[in-house]
Amino acid sequence: MDRERKDFINALIVPIGFVFLLWAIKIMETISGISLSEYGLEPRTLRGLIGIFTMPLLHSGFSHLASNTLASFILLFGLYIFYKEFATKLFLLFYLFSGIAAWIIGRSGSIHIGASGLVYALAWFHILSGIIKRNKPQSAFGLIVIFLYGGVIWGIFPDFQSSPRISWQGHLGGAITGFVFAFYYKRIAIAQQEKETEEEEDELSEENPYWLEYGHHNDIKRGEENKAEEVKEIKEEIKIEEIKPVEKIEEDKEKFKYTYKE
Repeated sequence: MDRERKDFINALIVPIGFVFLLWAIKIMETISGISLSEYGLEPRTLRGLIGIFTMPLLHSGFSHLASNTLASFILLFGLYIFYKEFATKLFLLFYLFSGIAAWIIGRSGSIHIGASGLVYALAWFHILSGIIKRNKPQSAFGLIVIFLYGGVIWGIFPDFQSSPRISWQGHLGGAITGFVFAFYYKRIAIAQQEKETEEEEDELSEENPYWLEYGHHNDIKRGEENKAEEVKEIKEEIKIEEIKPVEKIEEDKEKFKYTYKE
């Protein structure tokens, strides 16, 4: 229980920190009256490359930020709950590659801002990874993601956008990223599982396995008892052989005495 509680608390750290950063940047923009939107991602331009790192941190308004806040928090929390060994690495990869994908497929002359690409990468990863690995808890979480954020399915198509200002290219870039890493992570998970299995086997071989201590202990004890009985029988046989010559000598003496008397 203590370990589960510790894992739960640890899984909250990065989501809370990331959401706090998003809101701190937007509040700073509002207070200072300075817009940082121009530092967003501009597809296929050298200047726009910086947007790979800044795009998820910038939002057009508080309503835009609020729509990404809850989704970012829940999806990051799920990442650190189910994939805690690789969560930080996956988070950074999603952050980087969703931006790269948007930079490649985005429309020239436009600037993209918002954490939607990262949200779509996380959402598609959760949805596909549980299904691919056939892990029930992770699959259930993926279904919850679909139920809460069904828009991640339709948000990658331009014809289903409610406004031309919505970056469906950013959504698509995030979805592609989540899709690719869901399949790639399966290989990593299998390799990790094999490694853990080998480590467990090594630990068992170094220690005295419980089945030797309990399961085969009686067999070993019986074997020792059988050996003791065999040794005892051998000793008795040796004793008998040692006694036989003495008896023969006594018989010869009696014979000798009897002959002498005659």
